[in-house]
Amino acid sequence: MRSLLEGRGQILLAYASAIILLIATSFVSPGFLSESNLRLTVILAAFIGIVSIGQTFVVIGAGIDLSIPWVLNCAAVTMAMLAGGQDGNLAWVVPLVLFGGMAVGIFNGIGVAIAGVPPIIMTLATNVILQGVILVFTGGRPTPPTPEFITYLAVGRIGPVPVLGLIWLVLAVVATFVLSRTVFGRQLYAVGDNAEVARYSGVPTVRTTIATYVISGFTAALAGILLTGYSGQAYLGMGDAYLFTSVAAVAIGGASILGGTGTYVGTVAGALILTILNGLLPALNLSSGALQVVYGLVILVTVAASGETVQRIGQVLFRKRPRPQRGE
Repeated sequence: MRSLLEGRGQILLAYASAIILLIATSFVSPGFLSESNLRLTVILAAFIGIVSIGQTFVVIGAGIDLSIPWVLNCAAVTMAMLAGGQDGNLAWVVPLVLFGGMAVGIFNGIGVAIAGVPPIIMTLATNVILQGVILVFTGGRPTPPTPEFITYLAVGRIGPVPVLGLIWLVLAVVATFVLSRTVFGRQLYAVGDNAEVARYSGVPTVRTTIATYVISGFTAALAGILLTGYSGQAYLGMGDAYLFTSVAAVAIGGASILGGTGTYVGTVAGALILTILNGLLPALNLSSGALQVVYGLVILVTVAASGETVQRIGQVLFRKRPRPQRGE
């Protein structure tokens, strides 16, 4: 019960921080709270939020997915090239691209859960492989323009509400339900807390771990498709910005990078905070490099503040050393 209350406290703090940042930014940039700018903020936050769905699942399971940037990029480029700018091709192109993202997730999951490769090494290697694959596939050629329907999903609106915001809302509800109300969600928290204990308790740890990377591959591919609609064209490197934003959003939302804790409700707050910060820093005449510093500090502080890390440091600093015996 105590951990549950602490988790809710972290989530409330994250949302309070988002509101404070929003108000502060409105003072620095008076037009920030306009309807059009708030709509743009939701759209930009949605891209981070959708990518971070999979990262949330992976991090709760005590892993990390560093292949997100080029899963996203491969999905965007593949969709654009196969669709050829035609809406009629999307009926088979989009499922194919999403399946491709899930296949990458299976590859990552097998490497981590069965082959025993550390998540950082496995997913980083996958990221590099995908980068090479897409460079060979495209030959550096520009992709066709984005189909109109994908553009509508990314920047269209129903009344004042952006369509992408509604898509994000549906995905957020599904992710929250899976984590909080399903057997898989309970098993995932158990694996993240202690995989060995979970295994002896009958939890299918291998299957659960692989499933988290499949979810991450799916959401990264989906974000790539939608991001192409926002930018109007797929281009190499468009996913690079989402490497640390996905991790930072999860960390800001109260999840432990070491696994076992976290909620997607908190991650939503993290995505909003990062998006507002992205609008605040230019208003303060700070470069994008400052934002990267913020991401790094958020991840560093979050890991350092985790209970397990503090406990380990305490054991090292304050452990009792045996007294020397006489004659030694």
